[in-house]
Amino acid sequence: MGAKKDLGYGDDIISSMEDWGQKTLAPVSILMGKHAERCAKNREQFKENDIVLTQAHASACSAFLNFVSRCCGKQFDELTGDPAQQLDLITHFIHGISLCEIAIVEGLYTQAATLLRQEHELISAVQELGISKRKDGKTPHATVGRLKNMGKIYGELSGAAHVSQSHLMHDIIATEIGNRKGPSVVPLFHRELARNLYALHVSYICQMAFITDDVHGTLGIGNLLEEEKSLLVVATKILLDEGLIEIEAEKVGEAIVKGVS
Repeated sequence: MGAKKDLGYGDDIISSMEDWGQKTLAPVSILMGKHAERCAKNREQFKENDIVLTQAHASACSAFLNFVSRCCGKQFDELTGDPAQQLDLITHFIHGISLCEIAIVEGLYTQAATLLRQEHELISAVQELGISKRKDGKTPHATVGRLKNMGKIYGELSGAAHVSQSHLMHDIIATEIGNRKGPSVVPLFHRELARNLYALHVSYICQMAFITDDVHGTLGIGNLLEEEKSLLVVATKILLDEGLIEIEAEKVGEAIVKGVS
């Protein structure tokens, strides 16, 4: 095995191995190792170029997760119906945060689009439940409540998630080595695409944090602290300064703008 360490994509690794143990383990070890190496390089490139966006992510996550953590420490009566479903969906959103961030910064953009689309739908569903408009078994409306002006974004995420946009599916993996052209078998880094997806991810976290504040407040579980709200303001301000979002003229947006000006 030691002499085979330079093997990689382009090689017939199985035929190079001497026994079935090596034939079974070497290809997955070597090739998935190459994949992991490139993902790590993509993450480093993202941090080198856009470390400030990781600060926005940390601020949004710290605010949201600390709020949820405080509420987890409180005792309250068992919930049923729509309120129980709201807490279920908020929890599913939390479970996906890390996975979504990893997909974006490591160059797994179509996978990231699928996860972002789910984040969008979770936000929609929680809001629908809050106004008794949720229909079980149906996809949530893409433009409900805080997402009222995000129909185009949802459509673009759906196009990538459903692999229906051929030019996008090609462009994000197209590579050229000498006179050879084709799809790269390891993820490629695209800075602008990563920035836009990352900003959307951070903005979804902020929106879910404020929605959770409404849900928990209504249920008497708790509300965001001023320090937590300030961290959400910091995250939003970074995205705004980077030109990645526009603040809508609505109550929360106006409050955020006033808080950071």
